[in-house]
Amino acid sequence: MSEPSEPGAPISRELSGIIGGKFEIVRLLGKGAMGQVYLAHDRSLDRDVALKVMAHQIADDPELKARFEREAKAAAKLTHPNVVTVFDLGSHTDGSPFIAMEFLRGKDLQKAVRQPGGMTLERKVSVIVQVLAGLAHAHQAGIVHRDIKPANIYILEDDQGGLGGPVKILDFGVAHVTAASMTGTGNVVGTADYMSPEQVKGEKVDGRSDLFSVGCMLFELVTGRRPFHSDNLMAIFYKITHDLANFDLVPSGADHDALLPILRKALAKGLEERYQTAYEFAVELREWLRTHATTDSSQHVLESLVDLEAPTHMPQPMTDAPGATFVPVEGRELGGATVDLGPGRRARGRGPGAPTRTGGRTVVDGGVAARVGRAGSGTPLARPLPRGRRAEQRGSPLPWIALAVALAGVVGAGGYFYLESRRVPPPTLAVAPPPTQAPPPTTLAASTPPPVTPAPEPQFEEAAGKAAASVREAQTSFRKGDYDMAVSAAQQALREEPDNRQAQDVLARALDGQKAASRVAAGEAALRRGDFDGAEREAQAALALAGWDKSAANLRSRVDAARLDAQRHADTRAQQQRSARINGLLNDAANALAAKKFDAAIAAYDEVLTLDAGNTVAQTGKSNAITARQVAEMSAGGGGRGSVAPSHGFVMGQSVASGSQVASGGAPAGFDSSPEVAVKQGSQAAALPGKLILEASPPSPKPGDRYSVSAHLLNEGSQPIELERLVVTTIINGKKLGPAPVRPVASVVAPRQKAVVFQSPSDIWKQDTTSWSMEIVAWTSKRETYHNSLTWK
Repeated sequence: MSEPSEPGAPISRELSGIIGGKFEIVRLLGKGAMGQVYLAHDRSLDRDVALKVMAHQIADDPELKARFEREAKAAAKLTHPNVVTVFDLGSHTDGSPFIAMEFLRGKDLQKAVRQPGGMTLERKVSVIVQVLAGLAHAHQAGIVHRDIKPANIYILEDDQGGLGGPVKILDFGVAHVTAASMTGTGNVVGTADYMSPEQVKGEKVDGRSDLFSVGCMLFELVTGRRPFHSDNLMAIFYKITHDLANFDLVPSGADHDALLPILRKALAKGLEERYQTAYEFAVELREWLRTHATTDSSQHVLESLVDLEAPTHMPQPMTDAPGATFVPVEGRELGGATVDLGPGRRARGRGPGAPTRTGGRTVVDGGVAARVGRAGSGTPLARPLPRGRRAEQRGSPLPWIALAVALAGVVGAGGYFYLESRRVPPPTLAVAPPPTQAPPPTTLAASTPPPVTPAPEPQFEEAAGKAAASVREAQTSFRKGDYDMAVSAAQQALREEPDNRQAQDVLARALDGQKAASRVAAGEAALRRGDFDGAEREAQAALALAGWDKSAANLRSRVDAARLDAQRHADTRAQQQRSARINGLLNDAANALAAKKFDAAIAAYDEVLTLDAGNTVAQTGKSNAITARQVAEMSAGGGGRGSVAPSHGFVMGQSVASGSQVASGGAPAGFDSSPEVAVKQGSQAAALPGKLILEASPPSPKPGDRYSVSAHLLNEGSQPIELERLVVTTIINGKKLGPAPVRPVASVVAPRQKAVVFQSPSDIWKQDTTSWSMEIVAWTSKRETYHNSLTWK
């Protein structure tokens, strides 16, 4: 992990002797803007480490020093085969903080691609997949790297001394402190070519920023050129925020063509258009490897990542603008470690809480061999990152952001909302009933769903053995829902007594509880976004992992309630919009009728009836509008405003209803005669509730026009009207056609409804037509009749 000297790097004296009480300096490996890197020997654990001693600027600034320690501690929580392991954190006698980490042998990606022979395309893709695996683990823990570039990607040597080993990501937790300490002098931290658009603009940064940087690396590996490179720093910033990468540089061929859509998505400017998680990005590249990889090394990568698992949440706002905070979130990551639960039992660990063992040989830059641990040694089992712990992320604004934004330019566009003033209805005419309020919204009958009841809590065996105290602590923490503490106590019990079954049991369940907690956290976030399907999936997954967990059951209940509430609000809004539309149309119809624009009034009433077939105002209004139009057409010269009366047209007669006759000795329909009750026919039948309305389209046909006639039955009563048959008689030029029985189109007309009961076939209006009339009689099941006629005059 050498760090080559950089222009402007601080001049620091070379250290020697023992640092931190146990790290013996062996030799200097390199210098950089952040300090110096040494090969050192950990005398307490008898292993070699890479010791990174930070520059004096950090030691002299209490805030930067505190931030560096906080970031280093967060990075130390990461335990993943594709992330360099941080062993220790301390301070030198002069106050300079240092980090002790894995000592690696190999080369960084920047140097590896320049070595003789280069790298095959599939090896390049396999390197990127491993980088994404490490990033997925870090993002799940709430840590964003912010400085992903080839110099921070390290490829280890394999057993033959070549660069065929695993890939490690370097410098987690350092980029934030670097940004805060270096930008005061106008320096840009890292290589600008790999920055994301949101970094250049100084906006909030989350894990998707790292994915853009990975896309830049993949583009460079595939084409040999950086996608947004320029000789001028501000030009680079402009290209990153405005220009698309030149995808024409991607070589032709099936292998490269299959990578094109992946590159385009990875380098998308918009966050929502980009890959949302490192997992999603890695899976697409893994599928590419499955199709195109042929060598053993690539197959080895596939085998090691065969258990890729989706993250339990979308990218968190892990690194905000200055002054913001982030919450580390536990969950699954790519790769994974195996937890030894005792003889015959093994479980998959997915997160910082998964215990791991490391040993054997690991390495660093410069070709110097070293070992992380002697044979049989191992790192302590890692305690998971406690939930709710926050690490504050603050930093000073970058001075070059203003220039970048100035180059980018900001185009403002304003919109003007046209507010239509309320129209006052015109005076009501006799033929135009005033508009009335539409029916009130229908209330949903569904009630609030019952709460989801969690499964019974697991029952543990009584703690026994020499680890009984730790087991009891683990069991107690589990019952309180503190799965992190339960995992830690169970791991301690297994260290005290590796075969303790009670510890194995509580550990397995607590690990499931941790995963369920991550799912619940993801579900809560989805619920806040209004993503009910996503929240429900997370809640169901949490219940499947830990059915006893009350928070998972509570989330599932709240998802159901929120979904129902949202549906109610949506239905209410729809009803309100429908009512507003109906009232607006009724107003329009009344205005048109007042202006004697009969066709417009009829069209408005028809649209109301399409929205509300039982609207009596529209039914009556349409009937009156038709009548008013016929009267105007028959009036000599009575076109009125906006209308010219034709010389000929159809005129509807008056709808006549008649009741049934009483049979001899019988009673009127609907009444029963009995010895106690004498029922007699009244002198005048009560008015029937129906009207037969006839319409012709067009109302004034010309020779050669096609026309048709329709009949509607309007039921103004409170009971359905059942029709049995229709009788239609047509007389054209004195020639009588009919009477002909016709089956009604609608046999039942509901109360307060209007229905089509007859529709004539379309016919052609002939030149020699001098007279035309149609008479329709509708018979009901109660032997009542409705009669009306239509005449061409």
